[in-house]
Amino acid sequence: MEFKELLAAFAAKYGIEGLNDADGVAMLKADDISVELLEDQQTRSVLACAEIGFPPPDADGAFGAMMLQANFLLRGTEGATLCQNPETGAYALVRPFPLALTDVESLGAGIESLVNQTENWRKALVGLRMAEDASSKGLGTDVSHHDMIANGFFHV
Repeated sequence: MEFKELLAAFAAKYGIEGLNDADGVAMLKADDISVELLEDQQTRSVLACAEIGFPPPDADGAFGAMMLQANFLLRGTEGATLCQNPETGAYALVRPFPLALTDVESLGAGIESLVNQTENWRKALVGLRMAEDASSKGLGTDVSHHDMIANGFFHV
């Protein structure tokens, strides 16, 4: 199936109006999370991308370590890759869907998983920021969020 055909079939199945690609890019919203669907002609894939947010001051520390651990074998991301957008600096989850292997149902399930993971990572980012704020004010630090991967928060 081609990118435009897959988008049209996906939009028809889920009743999404206006899901058109403009130059190989389409945007949809699920649970207040914007998901960009991009056509990667080189790999013949659809790339689904959802923004998590901007890095905390400790981006290279605890949160960066959590991201790297989650990317290991894609276990903490359910098949997506955590990355940083070089243009905006925001963290994002990106998940590829090879056109040769993707149908409407698998794309729908994959986008749902991406949205759920994005929500989890946004919560983790907020938790880390709150802990850093408390620490900087001398209120003590709750570091329970630092081991979310080991505790199963991200379904590793």
